Amino acid sequence: MARLARSADTKNPVALAVGLPDAPTLATRAARGVGMAFLELNCRQRNAGITQPVLEDAFVVALQMKACPDFDLYADGRSIPPRDFDAGAVAIFDLRMNLTTDLRDPFHAVNLYLPHKALIAMGDDGDIPRHIQELRHIPGATIQDPVVRRLLLSMRPALAANPAETLELFVDHVAFALSIHVAGRYGDVAALPRQWGGGLAPWQERRAKELLDAHIHGGIALSDLARSCELSTRHFSRAFRQSTGMAPHQWLQFRRMEKAKQLLGASSASLSAIALDCGFADQSHFTRVFARVVGNTPRTWRRLKRE
Repeated sequence: MARLARSADTKNPVALAVGLPDAPTLATRAARGVGMAFLELNCRQRNAGITQPVLEDAFVVALQMKACPDFDLYADGRSIPPRDFDAGAVAIFDLRMNLTTDLRDPFHAVNLYLPHKALIAMGDDGDIPRHIQELRHIPGATIQDPVVRRLLLSMRPALAANPAETLELFVDHVAFALSIHVAGRYGDVAALPRQWGGGLAPWQERRAKELLDAHIHGGIALSDLARSCELSTRHFSRAFRQSTGMAPHQWLQFRRMEKAKQLLGASSASLSAIALDCGFADQSHFTRVFARVVGNTPRTWRRLKRE
């Protein structure tokens, strides 16, 4: 079964630097597989000490889940006084500055690890100019950005879940939406296009749906779908939603439910067999999702259908 797996075998450098090598991490294949990842860093220890230096061609966009007023931040050995690291605040860290921190308070943050080459890859798709060199921010300061906050919060259930229950397409979708927002608001880029035109052409919609049906178990990325329609990933996501009323990962979930209903009503297959046939990790995962979407458990729905 082609499912999402945690990047346990390729530890994120930020998680390693702060001494949390086993922090929940979900890598994404969006933007041509250039290393974007979500990670949740939760250090409950006081006076954890000085972190390992982080020198990467990447940025971290961090949502503070709790206030962290007492720590020191250093860039290339120079002290930068942090301020306003309150719960709900967002910080941008430029890892090219060779950052270290001296941690005294516990901290908890949900993060997007955003390599610079991911921004370049999005530029290659034609939506963002290639000359992005940095994200505008004040080192050591935070901002209030409700879009970043909501998108990062939406990843927490996936970070906490069994990786087999998480769609790659969903992780791609959120990563791409978040990186586009961050690049458009904080990057040194020209204005992003405002007009997207209509939805998908009939052949594009048909092709995208065929591919999603063929990958009902997952294992297909937004970039694959966009390429099949000869569109950039960003344009494809917007056009697909305009044509279908759903994001691609939502449409895939809808198709899973439709297939499950057809099998429940027309076959005597076990719930565990139907769960696997419809792309769910196991019967328990299938039951939870079906009950949330349909309003009844699969067993109850089957019984009512046959009465």
